[in-house]
Amino acid sequence: MCRRIAFSTFIAALICQPSPAQQKKEELVDQVKNSIEAGKRYLRQQQDAKGGWERGGVIGNGLGIIDYGQSCLAMLALLNAGETKEENNDIRLGLNLIRSVPPQGTYVVGLQTMVLAAAGDSGDLLAIRRNVDWLLRSGGDQNGITGWTYTPQLRGNDPDFSNTQYAVLGLHAGKQAGIPIPDEVWRSILKLYRDVQLPNGAWPYTRTERSERLTMTTAGLCGLLIAGMEAKNGRQHLNRETGVAANCGIYEEDTNIRKALEWLKAPGHFTFDLAQRRYYNIYGIERAGRLSGQRFLADRDWYREGCEFLVKTQQADGSWSGGAFDGGTIGATSFALLFLSKGRSPVLISKLVWGNEEWNNKHHDVQYLVEFASREMFKKAPLAWQAFDCRHTEPKDLLQETGALLQSPIVYLNGHEAPQLTGIQKDILKRYIQEGGFVFAEACCGSADFAKGFRELMKEMFDKEMVLAAADHALYHAWAPMQAKDAARFPLERLDLGCKTVVVLSTKPLSGYWEENLFKEGHGVEAFRLAGNIIAYATNMELPKPKLTKSELTEEKSEIKVTRDFLEVAQIKHTGDWEPAPSAMRNLMLHLRASDKLDVSTKKVDISLDSPRLFQHRFLYMHGRRRFETNDMALKNLQAHLKTGGLLLADACCGSSEFDAGFREMANKLFPDAKLEPIPRSDLLYSSEVNGTKIERVNCRKPREGGGTVEMQQGIAPALEGIRQGDRWVVIYSKYDLGCALEKHPSSDCIGYDHESALKLASAAVLYYLRK
Repeated sequence: MCRRIAFSTFIAALICQPSPAQQKKEELVDQVKNSIEAGKRYLRQQQDAKGGWERGGVIGNGLGIIDYGQSCLAMLALLNAGETKEENNDIRLGLNLIRSVPPQGTYVVGLQTMVLAAAGDSGDLLAIRRNVDWLLRSGGDQNGITGWTYTPQLRGNDPDFSNTQYAVLGLHAGKQAGIPIPDEVWRSILKLYRDVQLPNGAWPYTRTERSERLTMTTAGLCGLLIAGMEAKNGRQHLNRETGVAANCGIYEEDTNIRKALEWLKAPGHFTFDLAQRRYYNIYGIERAGRLSGQRFLADRDWYREGCEFLVKTQQADGSWSGGAFDGGTIGATSFALLFLSKGRSPVLISKLVWGNEEWNNKHHDVQYLVEFASREMFKKAPLAWQAFDCRHTEPKDLLQETGALLQSPIVYLNGHEAPQLTGIQKDILKRYIQEGGFVFAEACCGSADFAKGFRELMKEMFDKEMVLAAADHALYHAWAPMQAKDAARFPLERLDLGCKTVVVLSTKPLSGYWEENLFKEGHGVEAFRLAGNIIAYATNMELPKPKLTKSELTEEKSEIKVTRDFLEVAQIKHTGDWEPAPSAMRNLMLHLRASDKLDVSTKKVDISLDSPRLFQHRFLYMHGRRRFETNDMALKNLQAHLKTGGLLLADACCGSSEFDAGFREMANKLFPDAKLEPIPRSDLLYSSEVNGTKIERVNCRKPREGGGTVEMQQGIAPALEGIRQGDRWVVIYSKYDLGCALEKHPSSDCIGYDHESALKLASAAVLYYLRK
């Protein structure tokens, strides 16, 4: 019979499983994690009894003006790599040492300010303010900022753009810590970088040297990005009542940034393996990539390539060996850790690149939004954003690019014109949504053309109309509930797949408030709060996975004609909203095809229980969210089907009590001598004999005890029920959702298993059917 033929395929798949020695090597994301831990361990071992790391090299002992620079650099690396003063006495000791250092030299003052800002202790604000004032005095005159050198005593010397970049980084850290810095300072810094940039887009070490350098070009690019971000206030002439910007999309530094990025692309300019200042250079590349939001620099995946280089060059003791200009081994290890840890930050939002420059009318909207989410929603967990450009992706790379985009739970796009996506962009975006991604679109400055074009794009992709979200939708209250009047001010349109909204469009302007970072002022409060609710809804308040985490996607080849060797699922049509997760079985079959090498069809058949064709499909699936009715003919048909070798897998959509009641009523009538009962943990269904690895623990969202919101419970025992006939289960039922999780679209209030757990349990049902 079909079941035995399919089982032979299953046995062959088990026999062909690779041995441990044949397993693929450790993924890069895990190599990076281990590399960071080894680097931190090395730095902690090198800390002296006073809490410092002064071990020679240019950033270390020697000139008094750079004493304690190496200690500041090591502390900055450890803090950014996740060490905290609450958990680590070494960090407390190091902070106490660094707090005792008076301001003398630019490098150390800049680094010290970054360390104190990263530590986040309110008691350090006076020292941070002192440092900001010192940097402002030492970097300019009555005409504005002219640049920094090692110390004010050398003010007559030609300022250099290495000291200048650390001064700017220190000022930026001070501003983020809450120290006010006049807008004219940032405009003056912006002018400095623009004036000194060479015609070809690079920067020199000093004004008088004028020869291009990679390290100074990434420093100059970062200087433009930081100063441009901080100098933006008022430049777009935002109407704070309407959210419309009169000068939307006008940034004077755009040309300079573009020239710098083009210089990096030129042959021979961009490299990780610089002869001198190798690790100093690598940290500069990380800042340029992160601050610009660029996934690629010089058309290269800068973070992946840098990680591969650093993992390869790390020493057995966890260190990296640097020359004098890297600050020796301590400095090199600190720079490497900063690259790995800061660049690894999970990407919360990807800003979709489309058209020419229309996609980026607001340069800093998403950046400020992500900073807000990190600070206010995710307990200051490091989060990143990126510009995602897949306009020129080859069709053969569709799965790879979709997987890269899935590292980010939210894709954002806005503009004034109707979005013009290429064919491959549409394919990637559609697959991204189908695989669990969420799209947040905003009509920039309230553009009716963008809103109309976006609706048409979604209609083309999903053949569904967007509808108005009600004021009580979770989009308005998933994190910080909004009043009805605020919801009315910012109406949202939505598109749903399964039980979750997966696309949201704001027809009223929001990004102007984000661009000005007005999270505490006027309508900006509501604009940020609404964005927070949307982020909470899209992510279920779960942090994205670190950068480089792979998303395994299966290629959907054209279906082969189904023969007796194939398993083809039939989904039961009933009267109670029978298909809230239409892609659940497709995703399950794709997973089984890829992971267990089973001959399965990804096309399910929809069939009624009273259909005579029911017996052509031995594995049945039933899902729903409302109560349903079954007649005597349907019950007799299903009973005969199950007695002759069939199996029914069923679950209640998002734990629906209505469907659960209807299913239990049907089950009670199905076999008078057998009722639904809990399937024991020791049962064959969960065993390693069937699944390869025994299923002992899963993750499931359940209501909190005593009522209230739904929370994810980690590592609990599976709770499937079943009806047994003879020596086998003929019905396997979950009162907690499987279907929406298989679709990767469970909402934050969906009672049920997470995606990985749903895959385990639903796969177990299929493999059990083949086994029994």
